[in-house]
Amino acid sequence: MKAKQIFPLIALAVIWGGYYVASQQAIKGMSVFTVGIVIRLLTMVLLTVIMLAKGELKQLFCTKGVLKRLLLIGLLGFLLDLTAFIGLSLSPAGSGTALLKCDIIFVNLISIIIYKTKFSKLDWLFTLVMLFGVFMVMGVSFSDFSFGNKGAIFFILSALFVSINAFVIKSVQMDPHNPSPDNVIAYYNNFITMVLFFVTALSLGVLGQLELLTTDRGLLLAAILAGIGQTGIYLVYYYDLRRFPVWLVKVFLLFMPLVAALISFALFHERMTAGQVLGMFVVLGGALGILLQQQKKSKQNPELLKER
Repeated sequence: MKAKQIFPLIALAVIWGGYYVASQQAIKGMSVFTVGIVIRLLTMVLLTVIMLAKGELKQLFCTKGVLKRLLLIGLLGFLLDLTAFIGLSLSPAGSGTALLKCDIIFVNLISIIIYKTKFSKLDWLFTLVMLFGVFMVMGVSFSDFSFGNKGAIFFILSALFVSINAFVIKSVQMDPHNPSPDNVIAYYNNFITMVLFFVTALSLGVLGQLELLTTDRGLLLAAILAGIGQTGIYLVYYYDLRRFPVWLVKVFLLFMPLVAALISFALFHERMTAGQVLGMFVVLGGALGILLQQQKKSKQNPELLKER
């Protein structure tokens, strides 16, 4: 591959890793719900400008046959953000983003259940390796089955919602009667998520925390960077998926936890235990094994993994 081709793949891992670090810093100063509002509001403004420049805004009203799924995508977007934010408030960004790679396991399990995809022995082996690494990152003590990483379960839930959402998004992209453009899907995803964060923050009485953005420059900067990062994820992720095989995009996303861990360590001196670091590499190694198996299958039968 040429440097021009590799750059957007590496950029995606850097943007996504940086997004989680910025989100974590913002959550330290405000509720996860108010942070969600700020991030999604800024993202909506940026997406509106981009779609206006491309003349795509009118396509937001062409949703016949896919509107319910677009709303579901927004609901799942809210749930995956909420659980990830709660996880970030309890755990290091590096180990948390490693646990988010459990989406590879969930995608495979959903494929088995819904699409009757068959798992090879190596698929199961790498899956078990990943699960073992997950337990290490979580800091599970098997003697009394206690958890050393309190936010782990929320990252795993986020990975589940990400996986389900991927299938719903794919169904809207490939709808036989009214396929939706990427920016339209992203806009609905972002808008519904923002509304749900707003309603939840209002019901919990934490909207007043937004005033903190006027007095805390560090908090404001973190929220702005997270909003820019969320917009970048939408743009670069969809760009990569349209130009590269899914397995290749996922391979480069395995660098995301490393990026998050390095940024957190360099800027905020955030550390993980030796067991968590080792577990993170075990998770990524197992995920890489699964992705290479997917590459092998896709070469043998290109239609086999089309739904992914």
